[in-house]
Amino acid sequence: MNGPNAPILNFTPRAELEPLANLEAFIELCKHSEVLGASTQFDNNVWDLGYFRGQNKVNRAVFSTHEAAKKDKPEPSLPQPFLDFAKAALVYLHDKNPVESQSQRIAALRCLEAALRQSSKGSRPTAVDETVLDCAVELAKQVSAGVAYRIAGQLASIADFMRSKGFISLRQRWMHGVKKPGETGSRISKEALKARQDKLPSAAALRALGGIFFDAFKPADVLVASETALMLCAPERINEVLRLRRNCVVEGDGEYHGKLGLRWAGSKGFEDTVKWLPSEMAPIARQAVANILRVTTPAQQLAAWYTANPRKLYLHDEAAHLRSKEVLTLNDIGLILWGGRAEKSSAVNWARLVKKLPQQPLGGRRIGYLFEDVERAVIAMLPETFPYVPGAPELLCQDAMAVMRTNEMHSEKATYLCMFSCVDEGVITNHFGAREDRSSMFERFTYTEDDGSPIQLRSHSLRHYLNMLAQTGGLSSTEIAIFSGRKDVAQNRAYDHRTSEEVQAPISRALKEGFTSELEPLVSGSRGLVTRSEFKGLGLTAAHTTEFGWCPHDFASEPCQMYRDCINCEEHECIKGEEHKEANLRLLKSETEYLLRQAQEALSEEDYGADTWVKHQIETVERVNALLSILDDPAVSVGARIRLDVANAPLITANNAHPVKIAKNTRRKALA
Repeated sequence: MNGPNAPILNFTPRAELEPLANLEAFIELCKHSEVLGASTQFDNNVWDLGYFRGQNKVNRAVFSTHEAAKKDKPEPSLPQPFLDFAKAALVYLHDKNPVESQSQRIAALRCLEAALRQSSKGSRPTAVDETVLDCAVELAKQVSAGVAYRIAGQLASIADFMRSKGFISLRQRWMHGVKKPGETGSRISKEALKARQDKLPSAAALRALGGIFFDAFKPADVLVASETALMLCAPERINEVLRLRRNCVVEGDGEYHGKLGLRWAGSKGFEDTVKWLPSEMAPIARQAVANILRVTTPAQQLAAWYTANPRKLYLHDEAAHLRSKEVLTLNDIGLILWGGRAEKSSAVNWARLVKKLPQQPLGGRRIGYLFEDVERAVIAMLPETFPYVPGAPELLCQDAMAVMRTNEMHSEKATYLCMFSCVDEGVITNHFGAREDRSSMFERFTYTEDDGSPIQLRSHSLRHYLNMLAQTGGLSSTEIAIFSGRKDVAQNRAYDHRTSEEVQAPISRALKEGFTSELEPLVSGSRGLVTRSEFKGLGLTAAHTTEFGWCPHDFASEPCQMYRDCINCEEHECIKGEEHKEANLRLLKSETEYLLRQAQEALSEEDYGADTWVKHQIETVERVNALLSILDDPAVSVGARIRLDVANAPLITANNAHPVKIAKNTRRKALA
């Protein structure tokens, strides 16, 4: 709905116009935009926004009131003039910061309009002020805490945008003040422990998944178990697994020789990419892909047939002779649809009640149906987006792995031999126990929790589990973000479920081993102990090592004011010759340059707060480069201590001498 060549919306308010006149000009601009298909459906109060990724249901924007939405009704719609503003705001915000689902933004707009009415200000967007915004937050709190927090965040974005365009006047930037749920501030509280347990799969669930993967033989169970196995090979979202191509396997060469990779479809702003899998999981991934290709081949053949013959009914070998018949009997229909001699009642139900086909008398009490009517009814069962997968406009059904013959994933309904369906998220999660009216695959294979209760699994819990393994395994934040397909490194925090003991384990191990662990490898003869008199001569009362050097900050006096952002701290010092820490600096340079590119891209898209990140990453890169230039300078002796001041000018000492500040343009001369 918003293609790569669509023009970017840019509204600049005119200072000589009143807020209402600027608002009308803004609405007119968005009304004719191609973003979200506004130009063709702006006058509609329900917008079709395409399909969700990994789902077969349509994504719609319903501009109903807050009260109607609470009753799950599409009407009444938002009153004018707020209705047109809400539509324009949705278009403009999506152009600047695209999201897959518009539900939170629409919910925020509904709360804002309801707050205007409760404040006796009609439905005029220009009447929004701090009181109205606070009232909208209180309305949002009527739902769950998590949803209220997200709606409040959208209200803040809407308020910022309205203020920046001159539609409203606020004394200062409005803050919603809603605390993010689940942030207890402690890893050791009961609440934090329960939150971790709720987001991670149980040990029994993991054991069951392994057993089912090797024991499954029915196509439905094989597909679910194999798709789940792929989610345990890399921390991918379920929609990404469901959009894998049949040629997704990549054999590594060059620096990746001997490695196995999978071509993943990105989401949430992350590009499509090849993920190289841990060596231990490569055999599992190979087997999982082979299993999926095997059980989905009949459906893939159907997809290929209809791609080549979009107006012709597929007939399997036993029914091929029926193509020449003009009128089909009920037995013929059963043979075409399900194979064999299906019960007449099933064929009658399908033709008469489900498809409402006109009957043809065959003499006596016998009835039949025209072949062309049956053909048209079956072809109408193709996905609405055919030949492409719903929610994946670039992926042909015949190239997708997640396709099965219609009803083949259902345990009680007969499988269609002439039609296929795209497997979506709901089909997979139903087998995890998401629906009480259907047995889960854990029940079918007689697996339970250790206490005997039923196993229930959420697909996203596997992503949380792999992220936790990456955290405890020592991967950097950037590596975890890349491996998980995240555009924003800050999102890693929501997936960090380590206990306080797990967080402290590397430090405790290093202390126990005398700093000879992977944190600080000890090279024989590379360093010696500092005597108490020498330490006293430095004028220090405390000191601690860091990832890049050491710091004299005394935590007994006050916490770290830099939040351990050591590179940007004026107290921090690096020692030339410590190869491990110099390597950490070079890794930081690479990671920060990557983050800078991401932040600059976000800035170009006018993401809120991106300018702050760009500034911070630029400063970090400059300081790292300044440090590396000194460490790489042959004129600086091994063992020299280097500290940068706020202007990136170095302070260099040799051995235990007092630091001397050297201006940038005279550094080499002074060292000489």
